[in-house]
Amino acid sequence: MNEEIFIKLAKAGESTQIEYKTCTEKISESLYETICSFLNHSGGRILLGVKDNGKIIGVNPDKVEILKTNIVTAIKNQDLFLPCPYFTPHILDVERKKVLLLDIPCGQYVYRYNGRYWDRNGEADIDVTDQPELLLTLFERKNPHLFEERVVEGLKIEHLEQSTFQFCRNIVAVIKPNHSWLQLTDDEILIHTHLARKDYVTGELKLKYAALILFGKEEAIEEFMPRYRFEALFHMCTYEQYNDMTQFPNRYNDRKTMRCNLIKVYDRLTQFAERYLPDKFYLPAGSTQREDLRWNLFREVIGNLCVHTDYSTGYACFFHVFKDRVVTKNPTRLLPETPEGELTLKQLNNYTKNPLLVRVFHELSWVEDMGSGIRNILRYAPLYYPDYKVEISNGSQFTFSITYAKMSVEISEIVSRNPEMSEETSEDVSRNSEMSVEISENVIGNPDVFHEFDDWKIPLEEMSRSKKMVRGTKQNVPVMKHKQRRQIICSTMSYDKNGRQ
Repeated sequence: MNEEIFIKLAKAGESTQIEYKTCTEKISESLYETICSFLNHSGGRILLGVKDNGKIIGVNPDKVEILKTNIVTAIKNQDLFLPCPYFTPHILDVERKKVLLLDIPCGQYVYRYNGRYWDRNGEADIDVTDQPELLLTLFERKNPHLFEERVVEGLKIEHLEQSTFQFCRNIVAVIKPNHSWLQLTDDEILIHTHLARKDYVTGELKLKYAALILFGKEEAIEEFMPRYRFEALFHMCTYEQYNDMTQFPNRYNDRKTMRCNLIKVYDRLTQFAERYLPDKFYLPAGSTQREDLRWNLFREVIGNLCVHTDYSTGYACFFHVFKDRVVTKNPTRLLPETPEGELTLKQLNNYTKNPLLVRVFHELSWVEDMGSGIRNILRYAPLYYPDYKVEISNGSQFTFSITYAKMSVEISEIVSRNPEMSEETSEDVSRNSEMSVEISENVIGNPDVFHEFDDWKIPLEEMSRSKKMVRGTKQNVPVMKHKQRRQIICSTMSYDKNGRQ
């Protein structure tokens, strides 16, 4: 911090993150209350030696070191601050006067000073100790589920992957041709989605963990979130056989470890599901448009795994595909009133763990309105497999399991890589209608033919796939299927170096 920036802060006026204190001779009680409120809110800067109108008067130069020592002693005193915060006051020379600058970080916990809880509201410090609603709001804000909101110190725009931004633009260009992202730079997209904020004094872009998780380069994720990891595993056995080491000693037959950003993780998990889960033919009554039940059902499972994980713990997320069921495991924490142990789908309310992640996935049409995921599972699961069974366990690790096939010898011999339909699927065809030539060609098409754009690989034959209709809308709006949306990377749409169309 230099003299020029201090003067700019003094002229900016008091706000949620800026406070002026005179404290020329001694530290006032209100200074520590402001420190506590800044810790509990979003951090901020306290300027000592500045009047309320922004005039710099300085502090007593003979006592400036004592003032600094008193502040450091107070914040380390557990009888005053609990937990004890950590920051260092800075002594500056501004306009030939001695001043003190306190740069208060946003605390990871709820802090109290002298037995009282303080929070920031505009320019004021509010004692919320005896106000239950405000106190509850404070504790909810500091809950680990808002890990995504925290600013990552040292994270720059250069640490984010430009091709991932472009991939997202290409998706919305097809489903929402007039989407605002097509006219925004990468920086503007981050600000628009609240993944970053600008320091109005320095102009520096402050990136949040949500930006790193969604758009980060692998090396940046490894640096700032070294334990971040997704695992996709395929087991050539039933879930029961997997748990019996005498029947199935091999732990997995295929495995994909992903340490890339969440946009790529979602895309690769859906490809993994398409590779190993049977594609059952379904034609809605009164319609000539085939629906992909596998996509409709398991995109909800994968989407929930991605956006409702507690990334602050650092534990890996798992996506298991067995011959009879899909099991996901991820660290999470639901609302306090949600009981631990076995749950049903209806016991899961419309609680959004990571609102910033959900917002971006919603823009990409990868998740829909709140609560729609549960409704879609209840809608499509019985169509995919009439005797489906959903099992949920809530604890330190959240486990979701859905049975999608009979645990019989006949089913266990079906290899998902085989493009031929199972007997059950064939019956679905005869009950509805025969596949068109176009669909048949897609089913038996060569899956090894790819077009490559950077590190995104898309089957070429998927360009000919038909569109499906957006669910839950009154108008029939054509939208590409998931595979087609990946294909749009090969479109002729051009952008300049700033990402503008």
